Order: sequence, then C-alpha cells, then structure tokens
Amino acid sequence: MNEFTAWMQSNWYELGNLSVEIVFLSTGIWFARKILKSIRASQEQVGALIRLSVGGAVPERQVPSAIAERPAASAGSYWLTPSESTPADQSTPVENGPSPILSAGQGLVGWLNTPMKSSSGANPLRRAIRWLQSPAGN
Repeated sequence: MNEFTAWMQSNWYELGNLSVEIVFLSTGIWFARKILKSIRASQEQVGALIRLSVGGAVPERQVPSAIAERPAASAGSYWLTPSESTPADQSTPVENGPSPILSAGQGLVGWLNTPMKSSSGANPLRRAIRWLQSPAGN
C-alpha cells in the first residue's frame, strides 16, 4: 500500500488528467446517446407521418391481448381510449395539374442534367489542378 501512495504522490498530475479525460469521455457518450435517441424518435415520427399521408387511413393500434381484455377503468387514469367517431372534415385533395413539389423536382433534375460550361472554355478539373499546382500568393 505504501508503494501505491508513493506512486500516486509522484504521478498526481497524470492521475488527475486521466480522471478528467474519463469524465469528458463519459459526458460525450451520454450526450451522443441522448442525441441519437432524439434523432431516432424524430425519424419514427416522420415515418409515421409518411405512412399516414401515403396510406390515407389511420392505422389500427396493436394492443397486446392482456391489456385489450382489461376494462378501461382498471387500465389507469392515463389510458385514453380511441374515439369511435371519424373527424368531421376529411377533405380529399383536388388534382388540378402537377403538384408544385413534382414540378420543382423535375426542374432540379433538368438543371442537374445540363452540362457545365466554363467561361474560359477550359476544363474545370484542369483549372482546379493548375490552381493547386500554382505557388501560394499568385
């Protein structure tokens, strides 16, 4: 035990540095896990919205049989039963021409397919290589 305390007294700075690095590493891992959980939840919400918009119908809730057999009163005060009525205003979208998103996408694809023209007529890759080979300051 005496050797260990002597080692700690001679290497106190390195030991403190190691402990600070461990704290920073664990804090970074904690933040990364929280960020990944929030990204995953966001992706699940977007996926559910996409399924609703594509499918057009509200999906049935899958409930385990043990919970489904219990009466609503014993489920707890936080349990909300789905309403049996449908929303009053469910209008269908009106189709009168291509959607703005579709036309914007077609314009973007057309712009990407057009060849790039250089103002000097030289190949842009060659110009970039010449620029990289030239000395700095010119």
